[in-house]
Amino acid sequence: MIMSKNSESFFTAGELATLFNIPKQTLLYYDKMNLLTPEFIAENGYRHYSLKQYLTLEVIVNLRKLDIPISKIKEYIENRDIDAFDKLLLEKKCECDEIIEKNLKIKNSLNTVFAQLEKTRSSRLNQITLEFQKEKYFFISDLSKTRIGKKRIEIMAHHNQKAFSKQHFKEKNIGWIINKENFFSTDKANINNACAFFSAVGPSHAGAKSCISRPAGLYLTLRFKGTFYSRASELAQIFKNFAATNNLLIVGDLYVSPLKNHWVTSNPNEYINQISIQVEYR
Repeated sequence: MIMSKNSESFFTAGELATLFNIPKQTLLYYDKMNLLTPEFIAENGYRHYSLKQYLTLEVIVNLRKLDIPISKIKEYIENRDIDAFDKLLLEKKCECDEIIEKNLKIKNSLNTVFAQLEKTRSSRLNQITLEFQKEKYFFISDLSKTRIGKKRIEIMAHHNQKAFSKQHFKEKNIGWIINKENFFSTDKANINNACAFFSAVGPSHAGAKSCISRPAGLYLTLRFKGTFYSRASELAQIFKNFAATNNLLIVGDLYVSPLKNHWVTSNPNEYINQISIQVEYR
């Protein structure tokens, strides 16, 4: 509304904006949102604000520094009291706690990936080690009824959806399990035929549906370059020879874990995979 008043007791939009170090356009926006309307508009078109509006703007500007939405601020300005103020800030604090928790999860995921990258860089290839490993738990997706093709990709995608949160980065690669009889089979059609996909989970998942326990014991481990499927026959012979030479009996299925894959290289020959298989002394 255009009016004629003594402007000496009022601030122009430019003056008020300067006092709070905000753009004059911000005041126009607040007016449009019915958050802070000028006391009057002079005949020359200048907007004028009162001392009361200066005090209200002080509240608005500082609440915006807390990233509180305009709608929440408007609601509070219209119903100001100490309890409403406490509630407004508490809601923002809870929101911050959720953001902090989310970012901590992201940070933990990043740290896990950094550790995996370092593990990959320091990998000693083509060397079998014999070591004791603790009991581990795995979420699995059965592949026994599906040998090849699109269906396996669909199963892997569903496995991803179940194993990894929609909100968080996929920090670990999916591995696959191969039945030891198939791996050491003379039939090349069976030697690299995976029976399940797996992802590591914590002990709290023990007994859950589609969760298995891999027992503690002695395991042979080998890291190698290239794809498993192109080297399966060669790898089977390496494990056979090592077991025979060291008087070991292979008693468990084969667990293949990708360490370096399509995430960091487009060349399958640069892939690095790890095989672990349980053994016992004869």
